[in-house]
Amino acid sequence: MRTVIGSILIALGCLLAPFALTAYWAANEIADPNRYIRNVTPLATHPAVRNAITNRVTDEVILRLRGLGVTVGGELIRETVKTGIDDDFAVAWVEINRLTHRRLLAVLSHAPNSAVPGDGVGYDLAPVYELVKRRLQVAGLGAASRLPQTHPVAPLLPTSAVAAIDGTYDRLVSLRWVLVCASPALIGAGVFLIRDRYVALIGAGLGLAASMLALAIAMSAVRNVYLPGSVTGLSNNAVVAIFDALTAFLRNGLRVLFTLGLLVAATAFVVRGRRIRSRLVAAAFENRSHQAAEPSKDVPEG
Repeated sequence: MRTVIGSILIALGCLLAPFALTAYWAANEIADPNRYIRNVTPLATHPAVRNAITNRVTDEVILRLRGLGVTVGGELIRETVKTGIDDDFAVAWVEINRLTHRRLLAVLSHAPNSAVPGDGVGYDLAPVYELVKRRLQVAGLGAASRLPQTHPVAPLLPTSAVAAIDGTYDRLVSLRWVLVCASPALIGAGVFLIRDRYVALIGAGLGLAASMLALAIAMSAVRNVYLPGSVTGLSNNAVVAIFDALTAFLRNGLRVLFTLGLLVAATAFVVRGRRIRSRLVAAAFENRSHQAAEPSKDVPEG
């Protein structure tokens, strides 16, 4: 009975482990604005991200200029934009992400006046747009001064993704410490109940590794299948780069726990095997000693 209960506790602890890790990541890497900005700031130098943002703003500028009756070659605008924002793009990128982070948290936490737009949550590229307007004026395009204020958007999370995680985010963040404490506590209690601790540790280690593998597979499916097919307006390379930057802590965490699980299982397996061999050797030696100590039963004839 103790073995059954212990096995159930270990299984529950391993099942909770991915949720505990995800909850901790959501609360500390996504909810925290400073860590969020720290994670995405290096993307300012990522070619795919820069090209995606530049192309989106360039298309918006060309559209607005045509609305003013000004016809300018798209390639000319594009090259002016690319060469003109090199120095200031990093600053604008940080500002874009500060705005996006506030908007994202407001939507996920159901703050007032935070309804999800029809195309989901995206990057508000107004800082880059205003930067481009100034650069075009410096380049001699007088019509750029008549460009209206606008907020071009590059999608980050489609409406379907926001709907899928609606409510889940708040629950994970609010229960993060419960999950973080419950998972190892359940595993520890299960190992304590099972009489053969080495077998219990082998099962716990393999179960933890399996749960981290399942989390890795789910993340890979989101990264390589769902997001590239759902996010429009950004190249697949840019979408993947942003996803990797935001989930770096989560990926590193699951790798550490996966490795830890395998090490625990392997160590318990090796130690258990040595103990079993030692017992067998000791039993065999004791048996030989006992046989040698028995008196001879031969009786002489006569």
